[in-house]
Formats: sequence, C-alpha cells, structure tokens
Amino acid sequence: WIELTTSDRKQDPQHHKTKVKKVLKHSISPMAFEERKDGAAEDGEGDLMVTARRDRRLSRASVKFFQVETSMRNLSIGSASDGGLVDSEGKVRDEYILQRQSVNRPTKLKKIPLLCDLTTSSQITHVDGWVFAMLLVSGFAKMSSKTNELNTINVFPIADGDTGANMKVCLKLPVRNLLLKPNDNIMTVSRELAADVLLNGQGNSGTILSHFFVELAEAVREVNKSDMSVDEFTSCLIKAGVAMDSSVPNPVQGTLISVSRDALLGLEKQRPFATLDVLLKAMHKSCQIELAKTPDQLIVDGVKVLEKAGVVDSGAQGFAYLAEGMYLASIGELPNVEPRLFHTATLTTSDDSPPISVDHTVCDSKYRYCTEAVVMLKEGVTPNVVFDSVQKAASQEGIGDSSVFVKGFDMVKIHMHTNDPDQLFDILQPFNRDPILKKEKVEDMLDMRESMHGDETLDLAESKFTIMGLCSYVLPKITYDLDELHTLPIFGVPSTTQEPIDMRFVSDEDVCVILNQQRHKDTAVRYTTAAPNPMQLKIEILAALTKGKPLLVFLFSADKRISATGRNTMVAIDMLEDEQKKLVKVFVHGWTFYEQPFLTEAIKFAEGGKSIDEAIEACKEIGDHCFSFSNFVTSSSVRKLMAWRPGIFPEGFTVEDNSFIAFGLPVTTRDVVMPLAERVGKLMTVQNKAMSMVDLQDAEIARVKDNLKPDEKLSKVIVQTIGRIDIGHKFLQKMKDANVPMMDDVELSVCNAGIFAAVVSAWGEMAAVYVVKKV
Repeated sequence: WIELTTSDRKQDPQHHKTKVKKVLKHSISPMAFEERKDGAAEDGEGDLMVTARRDRRLSRASVKFFQVETSMRNLSIGSASDGGLVDSEGKVRDEYILQRQSVNRPTKLKKIPLLCDLTTSSQITHVDGWVFAMLLVSGFAKMSSKTNELNTINVFPIADGDTGANMKVCLKLPVRNLLLKPNDNIMTVSRELAADVLLNGQGNSGTILSHFFVELAEAVREVNKSDMSVDEFTSCLIKAGVAMDSSVPNPVQGTLISVSRDALLGLEKQRPFATLDVLLKAMHKSCQIELAKTPDQLIVDGVKVLEKAGVVDSGAQGFAYLAEGMYLASIGELPNVEPRLFHTATLTTSDDSPPISVDHTVCDSKYRYCTEAVVMLKEGVTPNVVFDSVQKAASQEGIGDSSVFVKGFDMVKIHMHTNDPDQLFDILQPFNRDPILKKEKVEDMLDMRESMHGDETLDLAESKFTIMGLCSYVLPKITYDLDELHTLPIFGVPSTTQEPIDMRFVSDEDVCVILNQQRHKDTAVRYTTAAPNPMQLKIEILAALTKGKPLLVFLFSADKRISATGRNTMVAIDMLEDEQKKLVKVFVHGWTFYEQPFLTEAIKFAEGGKSIDEAIEACKEIGDHCFSFSNFVTSSSVRKLMAWRPGIFPEGFTVEDNSFIAFGLPVTTRDVVMPLAERVGKLMTVQNKAMSMVDLQDAEIARVKDNLKPDEKLSKVIVQTIGRIDIGHKFLQKMKDANVPMMDDVELSVCNAGIFAAVVSAWGEMAAVYVVKKV
C-alpha cells in the first residue's frame, strides 16, 4: 500500500491518483520507506513523500516512475550552491563538516528511503545519484553484517582485529548521509561521498577503501553527466580500480588493493553492459574469483601468510561483500535494511558468520600505533609534496611503515604504523592551513591484538558476587571482558540534537569522530550528561540479579545534591522486593569518575572466590587511605568544567590562557579518613602548572616521586587518555625511567576514556590514578 502526496498544493491530486494505480501493478522492494520532508517543501516547492505501512505487503514501483515523478518536483538538493560539503571550487566547507560527521544525526531516518528499486535492475540502463546511493546502501548493509568475521580473519599487516570495524566506520556516516540528503545527480552524490569517506575512513583497510571512492568520484566527474549509462559507470569503476595502486608506495598482491583493481579490470573484457543487473552479477563474480587468489598471492618474507593462517585477505573480503550486497539487492535476496544500521550507541550483535579457526601469529609489526591524520592543505601546497615528505621520513628515518595516501579536494589523508605518532604529526603540521590538523587518530595495535586474540579473559563464573559500576566507561577493554560486568547507564546529550546517547554502547570509532570534532571551534558540540531514571536503573539491577548472586554497586556519591545517578540508583534499589534488596550492597567511594582502582580490586576478589564483604573492605581501604591521582588538563577544559560544575572549584579560582594544569592529591597514604562529603572538594586541588603537556608530566612525575615516603610504593597506576593513547604509554615509561618506586607486581594499564571525554575533556589530555601501599 503506497500513499503519494505533494507539498505543492498547486499540483493536480488526480494526476497522482492515476500514477498510483499504475504503480500498484508492480511490487516494491521490501525496504521500508521514510516519510521525507526537506527544505524544498518549506519553500513551497513540490516535494514527493512516500510512506509505507508495515501491516500490508509492499508493492513494487519501477525505478523510472520514481526518477521521472520526483525529478518533476525539483528534488535535486545538496548541490554546491546550497551549502553542501564541497563548494563550487572543490574545497571542503569547514562549517558543514559537523553536520556531515555527526554521529547522532539519524533522527529523521525512521525508515530507509527507497530512492530506487534495485530489484528492477534488469530495466535500469542509467545510473544517477539515487541508483548510486542505493547501491552503496545495499553493499554497506552486507559488509556491515560481516564486521565480526572481517575482524576475525584480519592477519595482515598485523592481527589487530579491526578490519571490519574500520571498513564499517569508513562508510557508516557517508552512506547514511546519502539517505539523509539524497540527490539525483551522481556527480554531486559521488563527490560528497568522497569527501565524507576521506574524513571518516580509518585504519589500513578503511583508508584504502576511502581512496577507492575518492578515485571513483574523480572518474564520475570526468564523465560530466548528472546520470550516465551503465557502461559509462562501469568505465568509472574500472578507472577507480586501476588507481588503487597509487594509494600506497609499494602495492602488495593479495590485498584489498590488488583484488579491487583486478576484479574491476576483469569487467573490461565483458563490456558493454546495457543494464545494471548484468554489471552487478559480473562484478560479484569477478570479486569472488580474485578474492580466492589472495592466499596464494600474499607473501611476507617468503611465507604465504594467508594460506598459513587459513583465511583470505580481510580487506579484500570486505570489498567483495560490498559487491555481493549490491548483487543480492538486485535479485531480491538482501535482507531488510534497517535504520539501526546507521545508529550510534546501539548494542552490537554478532553476525551470521560461522566460527572461524585462524592462526593470528603469522604476521607481526615492529611498530605499535596505527596513526592517521587529515591535512587541510595550505594554498600552493600540493598533495605530492606532503606524500613525499612522509615517505622520505618512513624510508630514510624509519619512523614507520604501512603508509597509505589519499588525496581529494583540498585535503590529504595519511595512514602509517609508527612508534611515535608525534613524529608524523610534526611532519604534516607545516602543510596544514590551520593551527591543528583536521583529524588525528592513534590506536594501540598491540593492545588491540591482545584484546582480540589474547589468552587472558575475565572469568567470573565461579565468583560469589556480581559487579556494577562505571565499568565500560573506565576499564581497559583489553584487560576485562565487559560482558561479565554490568555498567550503569549514563547518557550524553549533544546540543545539536538534544537526543540522549547511551554511553555504554558508543564505539571507539564514534568516540574518535566526536573527539576530533571537539578539537575545532567550527565543529565543536556542547555535550552534557543525563542520569538514568530509577526505572531504567531498576531494570539493570534486576538483570544483574538474574545470575543469582549478591550485587556490589559502585557509586561515587549517593547524595542527591552531587550525583543524580547515585540518587536514582538508591531509589531504584528501594523499589526492589525485600528479598532482592538483601542481595544488593552499595559501596560509595567519593572520588567521582576515578573508579578504576575500586573496580579492579573488586574484580580481583571476585575472581579469587572472595566474598562481597571482603571486596568492600579492600575497596574501602583504597578509598580511605591509598587512593591518589593526577589529572592533566588544558585551560580550555578547565573553563568548560567550571561552566558545567562550578561548585567543585574553590571560590575565586582562575586559570591562565593556553596553560596546562595538574589537579590531584598528595601521592601518599592517609592516616586520617577523609569524609565522603569532603572528597569532591579536593578534586580541583592544583598541584602543578606548565605551558606544555610534556613539562607538566615531568613536574607531576617529580611530585609523585617526592610525595612517596621511603616505606611506600605504587601498587597500581591506571592511565586514561583522551584520544592519544600513546601519550599514556610515554608517561608510564617516563615514570620507569625516573625510578618512581613501584611494587614488583605493580599493575600498569593505559586505555582511552571513551565518550565521557567529550563532556569536559580535550584531545591529548590524560589522568593517572595511583594506589599507594606501604612496604
């Protein structure tokens, strides 16, 4: 059942009734429609809106009908003249990046709009912006459903288990944007997709994939048509495939680069293609043929590493899934595509892939950090100048390997594996037109590999109690299986949408996007937090109690004047049945979000079979006598925090511009127990100030060493970083080099802070939490 209406009341409604009757002779793809209202309707221009009812079988409309009818109503939006991502000079608009990159923007995407019906591909002879968009939606849907599989089979160049995640994040927001702001002009659509993937693509595979779509947009631009024949589109695909070699200095056979290149080159012999269905079938088959060759092609130090690991190349497989999704959509065998595919902070589910046995030890890297940057080129600077500088440093100075280069519009993107991300950023900054790079990303590949394939897992099956707190926000994912712990729901609310984001389910990739937005004035968003209501908390508590064990809940405060989450948690507990209440014990530590040492101690006791009361006593000992911290922040973050929580600062507190401040406690044991009510007030005690983060770290390390008494040592150091995990590892190494007293079995860990950082922190900041023990 279809309802077609128009916002232009001057149109003849009888005309549409006639068209609807014609449409009902066909059937529509099972993809649901979205009722769409764009700016054109507000201006009084005609705007076709399509809605579908779930309780009746959908009909099929020919692609010709949608193209002809909607083109009559001037639905071509997002052109260079209306403030799109790319202006008429081919430069990216800074002020528009925020809207394109917003991870919480699918508000109006209640249903997937049917821009064209790919099941009628045997009748489609031309590819316009809508056909192109639906191809990308279909391909992305298939590839996204195989994210876990792609992560699992990732072994080259290092088995860090992120190929699927990186390819997904490369296309997630860009493909969603095709639906939020559709356009029937393939030049406009491919151009804005290219700029989007260049900004969003990350990791080795994601950056290389973004290169493909940038080159595809360039090939489409050269044709210079708003829509093109299927065979002309094939020619563009082939050109993009051939250009894949230019993404890296030394292309390697048996990877995403060679498979995409050779698979698309294989289409040349089958031309001309008259209709879309024939092209999609041929492209799918060609990808499968080339993919099957990868185990025999990829050779590292004389070893066929994929063959030894028992897999095909993960990046190449991801590209093949893109082609497969398009083909499946054309024959009506692609499962329904849901808007949830593009949502932020949704609970992930495993894909439908069978278990895979993979040898993840076949490749290794001497470099630790997967590092990326996007440079907005200064006037007169060419991409090749940037690439040459980076490649010279890589080959002659040995700063890294696995270099990937992507150029598009007035931007270039560089990917590299390195041990010192600052070396790469310092090379790039002189070419950047702004004081800071448009995007930075640093990931710890060794930690990621350990997290994916390491032997250490959290086993609480035999524990005598269950744990709930800020677990997924503050604990390193590589150390703990967070599925075995329960996290209090807390929501982040961006000023752009005012829609709460469940912070528990925000991916590291989305956090990277958010934090990079916050680095730039034009794209920064004000985030606030929202506490869960008592009923939400009661549901979480009941879920934890289903394990039939006592529950230990961690709160930093139960005072309603200080913490709404603490207040509502106590209300939720009071709502339980009497027998349920007896199973819940609350430990209030008073040290705000510095909950890591208490959680890790409780986990240790749970794994050791200790009782909940024993765990509480141990945590109480840390909170009362052994806890300390250093919080390294910029002056801008201090001002943000002063606006958010002015009550935690001393009266008359001021901060100097462009300075760095370390807040903290004396790093020593305390004989006198500090009352809970006083602890929050101690959090903003200034310990050191400096004009650089490096100098501030040095000063704090000297303070820690000086504070510790002769009979005291550190038993735990937990560092949380904001985006730059390498800074945390450097800090720990500095502590070791300075001979800061530590226990022989000291627990050291570094992790990124997650989306909490978007509320009051800035890129490159960090906090270190210490537990001091007498020896």
